[in-house]
Parts: sequence; structure tokens; C-alpha cells
Amino acid sequence: MSMGKNIIKYLPAAAVAALFVGSAFLSQKYTGFFLDILGQDKLVGGTAYVIGVALAVVAAPLTSLPFIPVLVAVWGAFWTAVLSVGGWILGSIIAFWLARKFGTGLVGRVMDIEKIRKTYTDLPEKKLFWLLLFLRMVTPVDVLSYALGLFTGIGWRMYLSTTILGVVPLAFVWAYLGGLPVAFQAFFFSAGAAVGAAYLFWYRKRS
Repeated sequence: MSMGKNIIKYLPAAAVAALFVGSAFLSQKYTGFFLDILGQDKLVGGTAYVIGVALAVVAAPLTSLPFIPVLVAVWGAFWTAVLSVGGWILGSIIAFWLARKFGTGLVGRVMDIEKIRKTYTDLPEKKLFWLLLFLRMVTPVDVLSYALGLFTGIGWRMYLSTTILGVVPLAFVWAYLGGLPVAFQAFFFSAGAAVGAAYLFWYRKRS
């Protein structure tokens, strides 16, 4: 794969990062405005957020990440993380069940099956729990949930345990990152992009 194609491949992630930082800027600048809109009924707002996050997982490739800084400004990082965990787990359960129940005919409507088939077929059985836990931490919730439902024979117990253990730390990282100064967030994502670009350049030279 050429360097240009590699860069294009990661443009969606760059767009999400830019939206996240932009959302943080607006939420920190206009905190009172968002409090007036979202802070009136926390039970209704929290329930709506959990359902929205779950639907974003099911309707891949939508993402709820850019909304996190707004909710941090309204509810604080801790409760935003807790609600994000609930939404991601609920969405992952639905996606896994849909993949098992309806197969590629349904999942093919929301993502490219062939793109994920090679990665998630024939996962090694040795230390599978730890591999799934690692994948849950580095792979989008929607992609991994559908892929595991389609291309693996793992049971519900292992699926739920690795999902819960994987998404909890991620939710807290994203929530507390969303409450940090915008300059730090911009630096964080820029540094990540620079490291990624350097790795791609090194990998291309090595290949």
C-alpha cells in the first residue's frame, strides 16, 4: 500500500480527532449554554446519551466521541465515562448479537466485510482472552463487535468479559481527556499523528 493510500486510510480518525478538539473548545467556551440545554434533567439526558452511543455503535461507522467534551462540561468526566461505558457495552452486545443472528447479509450493509475478514478470521486460541482484551482497547467498538460475531466462535462469557474490561479504561481516558485544556488536546492528537506518520514512513522504507 502506498504512503498516500495509508494517509487517506487514517483521514477518518483525523477528522474525529479534529471534531473532538473543536467540541472541547466550544463546550469550554460556552459551558453555561450547554448546561442550560442538557443539564435540566440528568436522568433523561443520561438515558438519551446511553441509547445514542449504543445506536452509534450499531450503525457503524458513526461515532459518539465528539460529544464527550460537551457532556464532560455538563456532567463531569466521571459520569460521562460511566455513561459512555454503558452505551458502548449495550451497543457492542447488540452488534455482536446481530452479527451472530443475521450474518454478513445484515452486517454488510453497515461495513465492508472483506476489509475485516482477513484480520479477524483464525484468531489464535492461545492467550485468546488477552488478545481480545488488547483488540478491544485499540479497535473501534463497532468494528470489533461485528467482526467477533461474524468470524469467531467465542462465547458470550468471553465476549462480555473482554468487552467490559476493554471499554472501561478507554471511556475514562476519553472523558478526562475531553475535560483538559484544548491546547493540550491539540498537542496530544498532533503528537499521535506525528508518531503514526513516522511509523508509516519507517514501515514503507523497511518494506
